Formats: sequence, structure tokens, C-alpha cells
Amino acid sequence: MSARLFSAARRHTFTIRPVSASCPARCVRTPPSRALSTATGKLGTTLICPLLPHASVAADKPSLVRRTASVAGRILLFTTLGFIMAAAPAYESAKTILSPPSDADSLTMYTPEDDDAKAKEEYISSHPLVASLRADPDMIESRPHMKIPETWRKHNLTGGTLMGPGKVTVPPFSWSERSGKSYVQISHVGTDLCGHEGIIHGGFLATMLDEGLARCSFPVLPFNVGMTAKLEINYKAPAMANQYLVLRAKTVKAEGRKAWVEGHIETLPTEEGQQPTVLATASALFISPRQASPCTAQAYESGVITTNDSNITWHPSLSRHERNQLRGQRGFTVWFTGLSASGKSTVATALEQHLLHIGLAAYRLDGDNVRFGLNKDLGFSEKDRNENIRRIAEVAKLFADSSTIALTSFISPYRADRQIARDLHANASQSGDDSLPFIEVFVDIPLEEAEKRDPKGLYKKARAGEIKEFTGISAPYEAPENPEITIRTDQLSVEESVRKIVEYLAEKGLITQTTETR
Repeated sequence: MSARLFSAARRHTFTIRPVSASCPARCVRTPPSRALSTATGKLGTTLICPLLPHASVAADKPSLVRRTASVAGRILLFTTLGFIMAAAPAYESAKTILSPPSDADSLTMYTPEDDDAKAKEEYISSHPLVASLRADPDMIESRPHMKIPETWRKHNLTGGTLMGPGKVTVPPFSWSERSGKSYVQISHVGTDLCGHEGIIHGGFLATMLDEGLARCSFPVLPFNVGMTAKLEINYKAPAMANQYLVLRAKTVKAEGRKAWVEGHIETLPTEEGQQPTVLATASALFISPRQASPCTAQAYESGVITTNDSNITWHPSLSRHERNQLRGQRGFTVWFTGLSASGKSTVATALEQHLLHIGLAAYRLDGDNVRFGLNKDLGFSEKDRNENIRRIAEVAKLFADSSTIALTSFISPYRADRQIARDLHANASQSGDDSLPFIEVFVDIPLEEAEKRDPKGLYKKARAGEIKEFTGISAPYEAPENPEITIRTDQLSVEESVRKIVEYLAEKGLITQTTETR
């Protein structure tokens, strides 16, 4: 009997089933494929027969490789999820640096936290001074502190530490003139910024002046970045807590990488006809770093100064003097600026042909042509126009550095952008070389004459509202104040215009009139 049972145990699986109280279970022989556990109802579960203590059937266990792979998979899954959760804030911050909010975006990024902040916000927005600033087309409104990534804003002095209830109640409103000539900022200061009771600390006013005057200088500095080199402050009257303050600044001089700015802080009039009280005056010098770049500008705009300059190295080659001697000519840039249809491209093309015919290497960069390739990703917003001119200035500088005469014909409506182009050439010296000559040619023409010409029909479309931000109609053109050459194409022929430019270049020793035709 025992032998037969053990033999059956080797060939069959047993299922335990209750029979009666006196005999709680008995073994029933069942084919292996139909064996079920009374506890779980699953195939392959270990079954033990009470009559056969040594006979049990166990399910196949996963191999060591499968168990190891399963554990490793779980570890990888949870590690990946943890990394994603930890990296998400850093990703958002990096995205903000690489693509900072626009001035218009910054105006919609703040929501008052309480009724007091809401009241201060509404008072500033409804003030007559704000209305006049918003009505001025030359002033660009923004809230600079809102451009700082939220995760870093709390570590920023003026955007985080000094911002909030009892301090700078709401993020300041700012207006910057397109040309960089002036800047206005309006703030409300609370009782937690005091030195003496009820009087705002002078150190806070100094911080306001330092930052405000710097923002005024940015448009005239290379890549819109500057560092404080000198700051002088004179305190005129106590600044009382819990009041509105107005900071005004103006750029008095700009030269290469340097900008001199003057400004003051005054009270915001609360009644019609009331005169503001000047609380402090200041003058400052700001210098754009030699290492400044578009990356630096974006980082500063976002409240973080970062640069990859430590990872790149300028590789010197021939000196500019050696290259000029080998090529038999000097490189420089002739920058044509003026309204659409003023004749910039026509005169630049004729000048290019003349220079080539007398044996000089010259190349023309045209406003329309470059938008088919180099700048095809840019539109006509102010930001895109700025980037359009910056890229062309860099390309023109490279041509000039290669001892080629670069001719650029772009509307380039903003003085600040043209100043950046000039500064790029002025600061392009390497190994003791002289700066690259930059000749600004103002192709002057009355708007009425340009509209009469209108070869592309653009003025007509702009007048009809079909083209937005069109220079001279719905967007400003800032005429050069001190161009090297001015030509009136409504008074001079193309040949006469070219002759005037060539005579200037010869007079300055940039070309020789006796160059033989090759």
C-alpha cells in the first residue's frame, strides 16, 4: 500500500478536499494539468497530502537571472522617476534662461497676493504719470524682476529678499526708452525697509539707484550688459516709509564698452499739481565686460550671470596687418541705413561694383537677401529686428577682419543697434591690431518721397494696416545723429552718391583712387 501511494505521488498531483468533521481531508488523485490549490485556486501551488508526509509537488521557481533582472528593473524605474522629479525645476529654470520672457510677457506674470498689494498695484497702474509713459511710443514697459526664474528669484536681492509685504510691496513697473537715453521706474516701499523708524534706509535707496541706472545704460552697451564701475550718491531728503517712489535716469554719454548715467529718486505726486520731492541723486559709470556675449545677456536678463567663455579659446592666426599686406587692401565696413525705398540697396550695389572694378574685394549684405538664409528664422518684432542687426554686424565684422570691404544695406532703425555694430568693430582688435573702421552712411530721404517710390508696395500695405510694425509708419526710425556720410538720393544720382562715398574713403586712406582695374 505504501509503495503504491509513493508511486502515485511521483506520477500525480494531489488535491486536498474536506470530507467530514471526523475526517477533515482526504487525498484525491488529480491529473497535474488540473491540479488546483483550495487556498488560492492557482495552478502549480504546492500541495501536501496528510497521508503522504513526504509527497509534495512544488511550482517552478523563477530562475536567479529572472529574479535579478526583476530587481534591477524596479531599481532603474524608481531611480529614473526620482531623477525626473528632481530635474524638473532645473529644466524649467534653464528653459527660462535660454528663452527669457519678453517685456510684454513680464507685465502679465504677477498676481497680487493680498488686498494691500492689489490696492498698490491698481494705484500705480491708474496714476497719470503711468498713463503718459504708456502713451509714449518710444518707451518700452516691463517688470524686469518677473523675468528672473521663480526658483532663483528668492535668492535675488531686489527680486526676492527685498520684495513682498512691508518691503517693495509689488514688483516695480519700468519704462525704458528704445534708444537707451532714459529710464523710469515706479515702486512702493513699506515699513520693513527702514533704518531709523519710519525712514527708508539709505542703503536701499543706493541699491535702487545702482540697479535703475544700470538698466538705463543697457541699450547702449554691447550685448545690453554692464557692470558697475563707479557710483556716487548724494542724499537730499529723508525717504519716508509707506510711499511711492519714482526713479528717473538718463544716459549722458556712451563710448565703446562704457556708459555714463545720471539719475535721481523722487516722490510720486499724490495730488494734481503737486511737485515731487527729490530724495537722492546719483551718477554712475557702467562697463560692458570684454567677455560679454548674447549668452551673457540672456543670463543677465533672467537674473543669472553665466558664461561658457572658460570653455572656449580664441585661436589667433595672421595679424590683421599681415593679412592686409598679403591681400593688398584694408578691410572695413560701410553701413547703409535709411527708410525702406530710400535707395540703400541701389547705392550699395553700385558701390560694390565700382570697388570690384578697381580691383578691391568687396561683398554686399542686403536686408532682404539675408532673410532667405542666415536670418530666415527672424520676424519683424523689435526683438527680432535687434537680433537681425546683431547677426549682420557680426558677419560684417568677420568680412572686414578678412581684409574684405563689407557693405551692409539694412533699415536698422534703432540707434542702439547701430551703436552695437559700431562697438563690435571698435572692440575687434586682436594681438595689438587697430580697430576695424566702421563708416555709417545715412541714406536720407523724406518719408513722402519714399512713399512715392514704394517699389514693393509696402508703404501702401502699411497704411492699410496689412503690415504691422512697419518702419516710418507704425514703427519708429531713429535717424543717425553723427553719421560719417549723409547722402540725399532725392537730390543726387546713384553715380554722384557713389562718388561722394568713394571720395570719403580715399580721404581717410581706406582705399586709393589710383587702384588699377584687374
